Amino acid sequence: MGSYDDFLGIYKLLREDEQLLRLLHYPPENLANDTPDPLSPTLQNILEKEPEELSVIRNEHIMKSIKDDDLVTKKICRLYMYPGRRSPKNNNYLLANQEIVIDLFVHIDIENGDFRVSRINDRLNELFVLNHVAGASSTDYVEGIPRTAPQNYTGYESVFTFLTKKS
Repeated sequence: MGSYDDFLGIYKLLREDEQLLRLLHYPPENLANDTPDPLSPTLQNILEKEPEELSVIRNEHIMKSIKDDDLVTKKICRLYMYPGRRSPKNNNYLLANQEIVIDLFVHIDIENGDFRVSRINDRLNELFVLNHVAGASSTDYVEGIPRTAPQNYTGYESVFTFLTKKS
């Protein structure tokens, strides 16, 4: 497997994780409006929605490159995933360390509702850390840092790394 297969596998993992999709799509719990927690079993399983609606949800919330000009008029959560640094593995001519970067933007109304950035980052760590999701090794957490975000959004960047073939 090469880089293309690695990143395609990660992209599919994100788009097929029902718990992550719930956190990206559903609003925060609001007892005054009878809005349940996004992980509540009373809400419809996102993966069981009609194919067209599921496609819209996935395409709206998980992207392979940064497109944030439309966020100005929306109140959503969105992930961007893309390759990070790639460096040779010491003393190994076959393997390289490959980073995967996941940028998260969450509208402040959602963040203020239930610390959504933390909830989504927790889910990303459950999916990636010490699990074999791509390449030739388990994935490890490198760092997480706040990042500049569009107006009325909070941003956070998470970096994970895994071993992959050099060629």
